[in-house]
Amino acid sequence: MQVLPRATTPAPMRKRLPIAALAVLAGLSACAGIEPDFRKPGAQRLTGPEVSTLLGGHTLSIVNPRGKSYMNRFSKDGSIVISGAKGNEYGRWTVSGDRYCLTLDVDPRQQCMEIYRLPDGRYQMVNADGTLRNTFQVD
Repeated sequence: MQVLPRATTPAPMRKRLPIAALAVLAGLSACAGIEPDFRKPGAQRLTGPEVSTLLGGHTLSIVNPRGKSYMNRFSKDGSIVISGAKGNEYGRWTVSGDRYCLTLDVDPRQQCMEIYRLPDGRYQMVNADGTLRNTFQVD
């Protein structure tokens, strides 16, 4: 029986591999430390009346954290149409306290979010658990 030599990584590659791995880990930890815009100085949480005025009768151009774009059309009667790549979704919106609340026809669970005005004029919706839901502009 013939014994074949074991494949080894050339010495220069062995030195670069740990350095590359450390660079990737450093990049990941830097990303984890990025603070969302709504938590930065100058961001202002909207009050209930401000949320009503901002949304009622307006259309929002929205981008979610995954980079998907869609439009929300808010009627003053409380109906909403969400238009995106998958077509339209319909539902109802209200303001409860200082939060915007949404109930979709396809999912009867009410979802409520805070809205923050950013210093650059954009807005962000924040889920009840404190995570960023989306960033938007009013058209």
